[in-house]
Amino acid sequence: MEETRIKCSECERDFGNEDALKMHNAAKHSSRLKKEKTTINYKKIRNWTILAVILAVTFYGIFWTAGNMNGNSVVNEDELDFSAPRGAIHWHPTLTIKIDDKIQNIPPNIGITNTVHFPIHTHNEDANAGVIHMENDRPTKKTVTLGYFFEVWEKTFNKNCIFDYCTDSGKLKMYVNGEENFDFQNYFMQDGDNIIVEYNHFE
Repeated sequence: MEETRIKCSECERDFGNEDALKMHNAAKHSSRLKKEKTTINYKKIRNWTILAVILAVTFYGIFWTAGNMNGNSVVNEDELDFSAPRGAIHWHPTLTIKIDDKIQNIPPNIGITNTVHFPIHTHNEDANAGVIHMENDRPTKKTVTLGYFFEVWEKTFNKNCIFDYCTDSGKLKMYVNGEENFDFQNYFMQDGDNIIVEYNHFE
């Protein structure tokens, strides 16, 4: 019976078994093996780097979107004359919107999608009561304003308009905890606030 021989791919020497070939490679061709291992490691590093870059770009896009939504209630932090809260907040003001004395529905899950969870949003269980959830580890002046909530909602709100109802054909007023307030979109919401926005057409 003819003996099976294993040939070295580098120097074409014959060996009787795998162990002998491995010992030969380790002794004679160790530099090549190290090079192969190094190449494999670089490949892994490259793949992980690409994955990290993709994830970083994705998360940056999400947070940039969350912080830079365009709308008709844009709040300029430079115009705000209060200080942002220090530290994390978990506040729950309540908003009621009345158009010609009819209460408007505030939908659940404003500010919540499959990919984005805004620091200001509504939930299923209490949106119909107008509860706004402000959950933010690093609040800024902008993200605690009533105008920011409307930006996230993608609805118009400022001193002239609520939704499509504007002061050229009606009167717009806002009350906070029973007192009339003139800050409108710039109002700094606080925990437990009861905010009412009313619009009535001219008779």
